[in-house]
Amino acid sequence: MQIDRRGLLAGAAGLAGVAALAGCAPRAERTEIGDWPTEVGDEPVTIDWWSANIATNEGGDLRPRLIEEFNKQYPNVRINLVAAPADTDTNRTTLTTQIAAGSQSPDVIHGDIAWPGQFAENSLATPLSTLVPDDFWDQYPEGLRSAASVDGEYYMFPVYIDNSFLVYRQDLLDKHGFQVPGSWEEVVETSKALIDTGDVDYGFVFQGNVYEGMTCNAVEFVADAGGRFTDEDVTESTATSSEARRGLEFMASLVSEGVTPRASLTYIEQASLDAFTTGRAAFLRNWSYAYDTANSPDASSVAGKIGIRSRPGFDGTDETHTTIGGWGSYINPHTAKPAVALAWARWLADEDAQQLIVREGGVIPARTASLTSPDAKAAAKPQYEIAADYTLVPRPTATAFYPKVSQGIYVNANSIAAGQSAVETGTSRMQRQMDVALAGQAL
Repeated sequence: MQIDRRGLLAGAAGLAGVAALAGCAPRAERTEIGDWPTEVGDEPVTIDWWSANIATNEGGDLRPRLIEEFNKQYPNVRINLVAAPADTDTNRTTLTTQIAAGSQSPDVIHGDIAWPGQFAENSLATPLSTLVPDDFWDQYPEGLRSAASVDGEYYMFPVYIDNSFLVYRQDLLDKHGFQVPGSWEEVVETSKALIDTGDVDYGFVFQGNVYEGMTCNAVEFVADAGGRFTDEDVTESTATSSEARRGLEFMASLVSEGVTPRASLTYIEQASLDAFTTGRAAFLRNWSYAYDTANSPDASSVAGKIGIRSRPGFDGTDETHTTIGGWGSYINPHTAKPAVALAWARWLADEDAQQLIVREGGVIPARTASLTSPDAKAAAKPQYEIAADYTLVPRPTATAFYPKVSQGIYVNANSIAAGQSAVETGTSRMQRQMDVALAGQAL
């Protein structure tokens, strides 16, 4: 793979640094990724790791422990931790400016799973396929492999994922003799019955505001109906398909039938969690951390009274879906220390680090086998057991224009759910706006 000016090792200083590290031929000959050195060597070396906090299972920071374990294998490598902004958009904007200018630092980036499309298009991350064996990627679920790649090329080493779940009031189900709903139709029926008892104000709450969280919810409901928002190549929108319309129509019916409050269309993650932890809602769709928070006596009035399951499907289907959230490692294409950057990024995605995440992390490991390992069984986290059987659904992130594509989804999905647009009108407008965005034009 040939590298253009914005691509790998663009700056003369970067070329000289890499050549010196690797003992390679003169820098003008270093134009192929396949020429990257992969042996770390024994000399002391420091690389910069750009990363926001990674939660432990006790609410601490897992990053020092990851570095400590890595150093048992590579004692000569110093990982210099560079604190990144917690907000993903601020994080991305800062990095794109820095790397596009040719900066050699940071060497390894802990970044959002939604970034591969933009990073690939703008040569902000190193293509990885020639640097690791082909079967390396087999250890991750298909949906995650899809999210980490663009046009068949991988740009991100997966580190951990986040799945969405249905959290529910087990105490109220027991009180009134209801079973845990096995389908969305049963969620609707049970929600209405529990509202009628006066024990809750709301049935089901989710994140419906005009933002990325609504895109995640819309993608899931459409997947439940057997559809998706784009073709497989992420070049054209399919928002007017019968499956997409069915998923969005159901989401709108939750509000129109009083199962979901209209206020949910202003909710982000914390607001929806608050509605559940204060006892106002019977069911909550949220990410994996929400269960732990809702079950904590310090943070929730319903602690010890709740249960968790996968998001259900519609009647007659056994498959359950979750949007893929999570973070992984990107290698700066200008790094002067490619062998060490590769070693660190790959280690974070491989077995030793993944098992450490199982034992001590507050997130879900990316590696499939880690979810069913003895360590995972000992951890006894219901999120792990559910995640092992989930079907992961990627958002259409494999495009450089994903932020605008997502805007076309969440603006119109919110309008449909609010009853401001009919499903046919709203999905037609959504498809037009998505196609404009996918063509690289402004909405």
